[in-house]
Amino acid sequence: MRLFLSADLVGSTPYKQSRQIWRPEILSFYRNFDYALQTRYRAFCEGRDDLGQAPEFWKSNGDELLYTCELANLSHAHAVMHVWLAALDEYRAMSDEISKHLDVKSTAWIGLFPVPNAEVFFRRGASDYGPHEADDALLVQSQLRDEWYANRANTQIVRDFVGPSIDTGFRLGSWASPRRLIVSVDLAFLLTGAYSKGIGPLRLHLSGRDTLKGIIGNQPYPTIWIPVGGGPAPIEPDERLLGHISTDRATIRSHCEAIIEQNYKSITPLYLAGARYEDYDWVPPYILDRILRLWEEEVRYRTDRTGVVILD
Repeated sequence: MRLFLSADLVGSTPYKQSRQIWRPEILSFYRNFDYALQTRYRAFCEGRDDLGQAPEFWKSNGDELLYTCELANLSHAHAVMHVWLAALDEYRAMSDEISKHLDVKSTAWIGLFPVPNAEVFFRRGASDYGPHEADDALLVQSQLRDEWYANRANTQIVRDFVGPSIDTGFRLGSWASPRRLIVSVDLAFLLTGAYSKGIGPLRLHLSGRDTLKGIIGNQPYPTIWIPVGGGPAPIEPDERLLGHISTDRATIRSHCEAIIEQNYKSITPLYLAGARYEDYDWVPPYILDRILRLWEEEVRYRTDRTGVVILD
């Protein structure tokens, strides 16, 4: 299970279009936000051995910074979200007077691998493909994957992530605002579960539903968010958010559960490899069957194409 987090500058396009000198402010965002995130996570984890790794930089998409981490357990998920919210606040506090008009909005979601989502790999620079590889994308991917996992320090291979959960996360980004961190329905369900001592609950809000193009068959998707910054949750002039706002954890959880059950084939099953005494240590059999079937098909295909027998 991977957690994905987006921090996207708001107002950066008109800012760059209207100024001859804009690079220092944009570079400050890249530096200051990452510094705030990493230092706060190290401080949060001090004295605890039940939390996983800090979110790592995944990639940038223009003025959007994307991070990801493999979730170790439920405490880890709560810890990362608390630190992420604190990092957003700290970044704002770091902003100087020149860049005060630049703000940041955020989105968070989860995805399970290797199904229903997938890793994809690319080799940097020109590639010298062998006789079986030039016209065979599947073979190239499996070989690049094996190379990457054999030596993760190999900077010549880049890993990326694709799949229905990734699509959902990017779609949800359009709902985010500087004061509302948008959360996917499966992550919201995860975060309304139990939380460990020393890591309090997050202030989740549910305020209606709207359509996300192509997501869960274009059915209405719940608008779930966490207020960013101190004080009461802001009121925004958005028709999707003008309905009744619920902050009751049980209500939000049951609402998320219904959506997940109705769309279990397209929404991530909730499984945490390090879960203990939790509800997320069980993998649905259909997921395990899909993984096994895909692996058997890949072994058969690679053997047919290359003549090399894979033993494990």
